[in-house]
Amino acid sequence: MSTPSGTKTGFNKVRIAETLEVDGLVTFESAVTAPVAVAATSGASKTVEAAESGSVFVQTASSGTTTYTLPAAAPGLKYTFVCGNASGEILITPATGDAIVTKIHAAQDGTALAPAAGTGIKNTAATNVAGDSITLVALDNTTWYGTSLIGLWASQ
Repeated sequence: MSTPSGTKTGFNKVRIAETLEVDGLVTFESAVTAPVAVAATSGASKTVEAAESGSVFVQTASSGTTTYTLPAAAPGLKYTFVCGNASGEILITPATGDAIVTKIHAAQDGTALAPAAGTGIKNTAATNVAGDSITLVALDNTTWYGTSLIGLWASQ
């Protein structure tokens, strides 16, 4: 909290368990952080929750496929997926009827990657390297867009 003169008098921790709606300007005087989730089991499945928006999911399995199932697309949802071990692979699947639109790889001349609705994208062990990543953002109620991409991604 700050006094009118700007001198800080103390801090309170605030946790919001539900949706916060704000009309007007919001100012943060300290860092705002997002949770980090890690999937570390070979062949694991992770159902991503809307409440985890902003999270970074790091696949650390040394073999098999770690499957992330996205929630239904809703404007503003955002997730990042990172390859933490090149011996495993990542499969990201959208909810039924939703689509993922991005590029096959990060090169400027990369081919568009737009699998059929309900079909996922993969960072396979045959071509991935640790550090490959993709950030997906839902801009509407049906489509996830790749806004940041490192490495090679393909249709499921």
